Amino acid sequence: MTPAAWGLVRAGTAVLAGVGLTLAAMQVPWTATLTPEASSPAAATASLGPVSSNLLSCPGPESEGLQGVAPVAGSTTVLAASPPASVLQGVEVAGDSGTLTITTNPAGTPVGNTEARGQVVQGALTGASVGQVAGAGALAAGLVALQTTVVTEGDDRGAVATACQAPRPELWLVAGSGGSTRRERVVLTNPGANPVSADVSVLGSSGTLPSANGQNVAVPPHGRTSLLVDALVGPEVTPVVHVVASGGVLSGVLEDSWIDGATGRGADDAAPAADPANEQVIPAAYLDGPARLRVAVPGPEEAVVQARALTKDGPVALPGDGVLRVPGGTVRELDLSSVPAGAYAIQVRGDQPVVAGVMAERRPKPTGPSDFGWTTSTDPITAVAGTPLPAGATASVMLVATDDAANATIYAVSESGTVDVRPFSLGADSVATLDVSRARQVWVRPTGGTVRTGVSLSLAAAGEEPLFALVPLPPATVTATQLPVRQIPG
Repeated sequence: MTPAAWGLVRAGTAVLAGVGLTLAAMQVPWTATLTPEASSPAAATASLGPVSSNLLSCPGPESEGLQGVAPVAGSTTVLAASPPASVLQGVEVAGDSGTLTITTNPAGTPVGNTEARGQVVQGALTGASVGQVAGAGALAAGLVALQTTVVTEGDDRGAVATACQAPRPELWLVAGSGGSTRRERVVLTNPGANPVSADVSVLGSSGTLPSANGQNVAVPPHGRTSLLVDALVGPEVTPVVHVVASGGVLSGVLEDSWIDGATGRGADDAAPAADPANEQVIPAAYLDGPARLRVAVPGPEEAVVQARALTKDGPVALPGDGVLRVPGGTVRELDLSSVPAGAYAIQVRGDQPVVAGVMAERRPKPTGPSDFGWTTSTDPITAVAGTPLPAGATASVMLVATDDAANATIYAVSESGTVDVRPFSLGADSVATLDVSRARQVWVRPTGGTVRTGVSLSLAAAGEEPLFALVPLPPATVTATQLPVRQIPG
């Protein structure tokens, strides 16, 4: 958005309520200018080649390993796959053979492996363990994995699902809320052979919250560390957790679970959101009941933020025209409960960099058990994205096109390996969805434009109370930077 356009938004926010200004009347242009970075001489000597080694981390059973806190009974499973050859057609892979292995750490015990491309591998995790998914050789390209934790009975009933992540130096985790029966667990995993320390801070509605025990948090090699947000900063209605690693890289999730009095409201993992930016796009916002958009401004300056919903027919306005004023270093929310039920992506623009996520609930009965999902902003797909799917799940995959029209292909792979190929053309700033409930894998490959993706999962049988999760899907890695090897004269 141009500075002049943002000036219109800032001027308009003071009178939105009084004059009922609509998004159409504002005519705010949704444009962005990107300036490529100048490459350094050192970078020019490197080249991209097929990735030959790929590693993803899964958090393991989220409620295990916290001293003085009873774990939640349930089953935790990791599913992993590399794309079928038809999905990677035209993409160079490393060699003719490879391996895919799921290992439970810190024990280092393999719980699933394959040498076959396009096959789903499954392994169970128990205790305070971490799931490590490694792809080598030809199976490194496009490696993806999904962890699910399912509790079918009691107040803790709920479905938790998250895409296993490549480690990174910095994490933004958007989830959780206040209340004595709301519990948020930050689970940090270290895939490396050396200890890593982390500084963990929490942004809230009043700013960055003081914490005496969030600095220099140790995460052991091939292991994990879990923290309660309440133990870090006390109750906070709109927490956004910021993790900065030192001495290595980390993966992590924020697991959010909720018991409302004596009623189980469910649980879900929030995977790391995209890094702070002036635009964020949140896929897989399948809304059908109470829902909220959460926006944090990491920097010191106030941001004027405007959000809108993207639908199959294009963008539509959100309540209050989707405009929020967010002071620097704080968090604000927009209530989406009045948005009609449907499949949306939420596009957020600010005149300062922001971080964003959406919580969507399923409450078929006001007094009965329910469940919820968190979906956070993701980066565009560079080559391919995808996920294995739990057997028996009701699943929908969403494509999101922003800025201009886009083209993408969805590959739905059955248990037997049959690939159903569905090409899509999307208008600018729109979404498309496909029911993939009969598939065991789903893959998305853009062929033009800017595309993001995510899935909605229901793990309950028809007529049962909801077991529901939202999973934004990060881009899968197919290339790696290769530095030239130079012979040094002896």
